[in-house]
Amino acid sequence: MKKIKLIWDFKGLESKKTAEHFQIHLLEFLKNNQILNYNSKVELVNEHHSINFLIIDEEYINLIKNALKPHKAFLV
Repeated sequence: MKKIKLIWDFKGLESKKTAEHFQIHLLEFLKNNQILNYNSKVELVNEHHSINFLIIDEEYINLIKNALKPHKAFLV
């Protein structure tokens, strides 16, 4: 099964807090949709830019893409 890495970018002085808050909702979404096999993390790029990434099986891409609208996606 192919893996897809989805990325959400958050910019500004509160980018880290925003990304951390988004992480809470992302994990709730995954739990509610019974998506169990994933890797997700918040990363600080710099003091004004944070990202949240999610690595999932390709089968879930349409569900997550349509509901959560990631900014970027890559095959991994």
